[in-house]
Amino acid sequence: MRKSMKNEKCQMTNGKWFLLICVLFLTSCSSSSEGLGVYPKAVGASDEGFTIQSLRTIATAEMQLKATRGSYGDFDALTQAGFLDTRFVGQSPNLKGYRYTIKASDSDFVVNADPQTTETQPTTGVRHFYLDSLENVIHVNAARPASKDDPAL
Repeated sequence: MRKSMKNEKCQMTNGKWFLLICVLFLTSCSSSSEGLGVYPKAVGASDEGFTIQSLRTIATAEMQLKATRGSYGDFDALTQAGFLDTRFVGQSPNLKGYRYTIKASDSDFVVNADPQTTETQPTTGVRHFYLDSLENVIHVNAARPASKDDPAL
């Protein structure tokens, strides 16, 4: 009989540990709160990675547009030419928590990607990115919109 009571106590203790672990896990996975901070940081890193790759894709698209049409272009020109997909349509598309802007002319282009907070999507990335046609190097700034004077990525 004593042995059976001991097992019941262990089972209750194991059950409490299991419940505690579940609560901690669910708290850490909530994107609306910091929790243990694991999930929001992972999403931020993923969104920044997507943004860096998007900047490289935009640079390639700009080079293709320049080669075929003789000038660089804005997002609408790049999507109409088929060099970017329709997610980039508009003056300043918002993708994965980043707002993209292009200033383009016949001879050069500058593109920025800056973290954005919208009503439906909180900011996940924190760094600002810059790329131009002269260097074709991504520059980064943690506090403000990046420029060519900021460190290269």
